[in-house]
Amino acid sequence: MPRSRWAVAILAGLMVVAESVTAAGATTQLKMDTEALTMTGWLSGRVMPRSGSVVEFSAQRPSGIQREPAYLGTPLYGKIVVGNGPRSGTWVVVDRAPDDRRADNRIYLDYNQNGDLSDDGDGVWQNVGKNLKGARVGPHFTTVRGSWGEGGMETSTADYGLMLLFGADRAGDAEVLFTRTAAVRTGSLDLEGRSVRVALVESGAQGDFSTDGAADFSAPFTQRGVRTVTLLVDVDGDGEFGAVEVFDATKPIRVGERTFEASTSIDGARLEFRPTEKVAQIVKAPVRASASAKDDKLVPRGSLAPEFTAVTREGASVKLSDYRGKIVVLDFWATWCIPCIRSMPHVQKTVAKATAGEVVWLGVCVWDDRASFDRWVPLNDAKYAFTKLFDPAGKDRATSIAGQLYRVSGIPTLYVIDREGKVVDGFVGYLGDDDHRLEASLRGLGVVK
Repeated sequence: MPRSRWAVAILAGLMVVAESVTAAGATTQLKMDTEALTMTGWLSGRVMPRSGSVVEFSAQRPSGIQREPAYLGTPLYGKIVVGNGPRSGTWVVVDRAPDDRRADNRIYLDYNQNGDLSDDGDGVWQNVGKNLKGARVGPHFTTVRGSWGEGGMETSTADYGLMLLFGADRAGDAEVLFTRTAAVRTGSLDLEGRSVRVALVESGAQGDFSTDGAADFSAPFTQRGVRTVTLLVDVDGDGEFGAVEVFDATKPIRVGERTFEASTSIDGARLEFRPTEKVAQIVKAPVRASASAKDDKLVPRGSLAPEFTAVTREGASVKLSDYRGKIVVLDFWATWCIPCIRSMPHVQKTVAKATAGEVVWLGVCVWDDRASFDRWVPLNDAKYAFTKLFDPAGKDRATSIAGQLYRVSGIPTLYVIDREGKVVDGFVGYLGDDDHRLEASLRGLGVVK
């Protein structure tokens, strides 16, 4: 295809290279982002990939593993495959500890593919999950090598982001490693006389971004192993991917006055838009599950917020009444709670809209163990500007601040408390980037315009 011009541009912090524009459409090269779909990634509130491939384990050490660390429990061996190239396989070992020693579980990946698992880190899981017998361990976000090629020759390679969970589907089933992609290809296309931001996500968690052979979005979301390809297109040019800008890459997409079909390379590095006369897909904003019924079971609006005392990582005691005169966003969360962590960037962005000095964000870690809290805080302290507190009741839900005082049955749960210490609103769950309940509540108090 003739190339009329080449450009190198930076759009919203995303590198775009080798873009060509023709009368027939546009082609661009996309860069890999390995963190966009982590719990705090910039796309985590907009895209929820399907569950990807499952890695099965063997108790027999494969010949490709030459050296191992000293295991604390029972080693289980498997291989993660990303791409179709000669270096697409990465050995993984889960060091399985007894259920009552969940924090002793380890996961080792042969990142550098040298057959030596002793030089790839300490194996500590980022999150050990709920401290319940049979509960899955994780999530653990990591990167592995993606390798693509043909005829036994590698044509491209890139780091590929993954989310991993270890456990069984049901009691009695064999334990496996569940995968979900955390990788996104990003860039922009020159369409209709302007640069259009795009992002590409494949749900198989095996590095196959090709639209050829991909299933469409009609496949049940809960059906594991179905590979779909999602294409986000900033159609309105506002710099964000809105709810109606998340497309099925296998179907025509309308941008401005024209409709295009997308095609992608297997590694996702190349994206092409071709004009078509086919009817464009219509994307409707997802209907978010209403949380109002659960919200209504919380402490009633207008009631005095129950007093409590929690502790900082350093052991200092903090009371709710210490913040009388300020508006308080009270956030109940846990280190193992994925929706809790995913909600934090959104809450932070919303609180930042408030008049400086008027709002305090208190995050009380509940239904968790102190060791997990103590590990989590230094790793995330710089990311989130909230006061991080621990409920002394630990994992005891019945006597916890959340359960006993604030009628919390699920997390995350947020309360907005006014300057007099009275409950203004309470919200259960996180509804994604379109969750405007907190912002509306703060606007009603006059601290957000």
